[in-house]
Amino acid sequence: MHCDEAQQLISAGIDGEISDTSAEKLREHTETCASCSGVQADFRRISQQLKSAGREVLPSRLEPRVRDAIARAARESYVPNLTRKPWLRQVAALAAVCLIAVFGTWTMTRQYDSQARIEHDVLAAHMRALLQDNPIQVASSDTHTVKPWFNGRVEFSPDVKDFAADGFPLVGGRLDYIGGKRVATLVYRHRLHVIDVFVWPAAAPEDVPPRLVSTDGYNLLTWNHGGLTYWAVSDLNATELQQFKALL
Repeated sequence: MHCDEAQQLISAGIDGEISDTSAEKLREHTETCASCSGVQADFRRISQQLKSAGREVLPSRLEPRVRDAIARAARESYVPNLTRKPWLRQVAALAAVCLIAVFGTWTMTRQYDSQARIEHDVLAAHMRALLQDNPIQVASSDTHTVKPWFNGRVEFSPDVKDFAADGFPLVGGRLDYIGGKRVATLVYRHRLHVIDVFVWPAAAPEDVPPRLVSTDGYNLLTWNHGGLTYWAVSDLNATELQQFKALL
């Protein structure tokens, strides 16, 4: 299998839309081709980003308008058998494909925009806290003090743990506002570094593997687990932040 052929199959392969024979050939090729393996990794990362972003609800008026347009195109393509023109059906089919493409592009754009807003909100909340004299509303390393403090303040129960024995002591918690919702924030320290862990209910129940984002000297690590979305933010290096995540 050549690289051109492999790269045409990568996206469909990730979605399970190619034959077993093609999938096996693609696997064999990517195991020995660093370039195609990198492309495949990028596609998988983008796929995970879209899944973790959740689904954006379509405007209530958009779906019936698209359905009406498809139905109208189908009606206009119908001509009695004696005078039917094949190209009219082709035009109707093309119109339907274009409308479906509009749906897909609109949804993907909204998902990317939503993810970018969350990243911005999370980093901004972390930096605001660093500028405050006391960024902690409940200051304690006792999990039995911090966890009950969130009762009635958020509509879920965050899992609160202390990792002092591993070099990541819990120092307290606070409330933040991310993506238009109130969220729980757990605050940890590692040497002189502050780690904020933002937690809120996930849009979907499925677990999502960790994804690392680095920006402006900060590392942001996000994942979904147990029906909750997590964002850990710190100026710790990526390796130490991932070590911390493994403890949660």
